Amino acid sequence: MTFEKEFNNWINGINKNEKPLNEIVAFWFGLIETEDGFTMYLIGSKEFDENDDDWACNNDFEPTNKYFDLPTNYTNGKSWNVILNDSLKILKDYANSSEFSTSIFRNAIAVACGFDDGDLNRIK
Repeated sequence: MTFEKEFNNWINGINKNEKPLNEIVAFWFGLIETEDGFTMYLIGSKEFDENDDDWACNNDFEPTNKYFDLPTNYTNGKSWNVILNDSLKILKDYANSSEFSTSIFRNAIAVACGFDDGDLNRIK
């Protein structure tokens, strides 16, 4: 299964099974490197500040299936910056899809992605 297909299965499951409070105004797709490869996770925040990226550290919403292990057949031999760029592309494609307009992210002020110790990259 491709990275894109696995991501879509993960995010569609969250959209189907989770109902965050309306107070959640921003979502963070965090990336971390693990012993086994790379993992993406999702959290939501009741706060958003365009001038202060610390909002992405708030854990006001945490889906049951919070973590998505990026497929090792996809990530093997790739550097963190390739993983970041590919993750951003998948998220931007999702944000431009018809599924996004009915997702839990549709009313968010911000949706962003990045490595926990790196820059915040806004998708929305």
